[in-house]
Amino acid sequence: MRPDYSRNRSTRGQSHSRSAPRSQHGGRHELGQNFLRSPTTISKIASLARSTSGPIMEIGPGDGAVTAELYRLGRELTLVEIDETRLDHLEDTFPRAEIRHADILTTRLDRPVIVGNLPFHLTTPILRRLLRSGRWQQAILLTQWEVARKRAGIGGSTMMTAQWAPWFDFHLVTRVPADAFAPKPSVDGGILTIDRCPTGSIPARDRSDYQQFVRSVFTGRGRGMKGVLTKMSITDHRTLQSTMDRNDIRGDTLPKDLTPDQWTGLFTELATDYDQKNSKTANQPKNAKKGTTMRNSKGKKNLITEAAPQTPLITGEMPIVGAKPATEKLQASIPGTDPKAKSHDKGHLQAERGFMNQHQKPQQPQPRWNLPRR
Repeated sequence: MRPDYSRNRSTRGQSHSRSAPRSQHGGRHELGQNFLRSPTTISKIASLARSTSGPIMEIGPGDGAVTAELYRLGRELTLVEIDETRLDHLEDTFPRAEIRHADILTTRLDRPVIVGNLPFHLTTPILRRLLRSGRWQQAILLTQWEVARKRAGIGGSTMMTAQWAPWFDFHLVTRVPADAFAPKPSVDGGILTIDRCPTGSIPARDRSDYQQFVRSVFTGRGRGMKGVLTKMSITDHRTLQSTMDRNDIRGDTLPKDLTPDQWTGLFTELATDYDQKNSKTANQPKNAKKGTTMRNSKGKKNLITEAAPQTPLITGEMPIVGAKPATEKLQASIPGTDPKAKSHDKGHLQAERGFMNQHQKPQQPQPRWNLPRR
């Protein structure tokens, strides 16, 4: 469980007992901090932020290398920092900024512009939270290079990018070498921008259905888009082929190679058949294909069993439903059926006398005065 850092640090002039930062030259490894040191990259991020409008929220300001350029823009600035040892330095250096000692995975993303150097090991969780939040408009993020490429759809997009492409525009800006960070990570970084589309190419009410459709295609079986969609049995072969032709999708095209426009066109034309198939599957009983076998289950009443008398009738047949109670004589126990009574059949008597089966060892015969009387 991640710690809760919900305390707001927007005021100054308070005494603090925290220690100073361990090092002003690099981030803490346990928090995944790799501070940006390249003036070129910092200037590029500031230039991208300058082209936006409205208050800015920075994720993980660290010691404030990027924050200093954002602070000079003169706009409202909110800093979200999880490292408590950095708070005093941020408060003293940027007095007009609102500082939140909080975790980005739990705090509110309530500013129009989001800027951040994301920890590489938390990039995907932060992106998921960011995309599900509806209050921001533009994001400028420094992530791992491969993540930035895939999110922008270069070399093949991921399922997450395809699921959100109708409502967001992903763009890869530039590559950032590992030498630009301190401490130096094992991989390069990349600047990724995400802009919220004014109107999505798919209505917001259909977002859940669209994302489920994309997931089914990415995880489905088959070779290429035609093979996957054929196994999904959304529509007939002729309609499927004509739909793929209109959207310029070849049969051997992989899901990761589809453009946002191709995803939108494919779902829009197949949405009716896809929804009808899902609704039939959801409304179909679970045991529709298992015949009409009657099964007993706990908690369910069986009318036939409840209608029968509590004591079964001794008639030699199955109990008759609704039959009148038998007389006491008929209900009396049958001699020889008492499990506690001693049996006097031939096999039992032979065993008592010591005669056993030929495959077993003979027992010692018992004295004759121990034998039961006949």
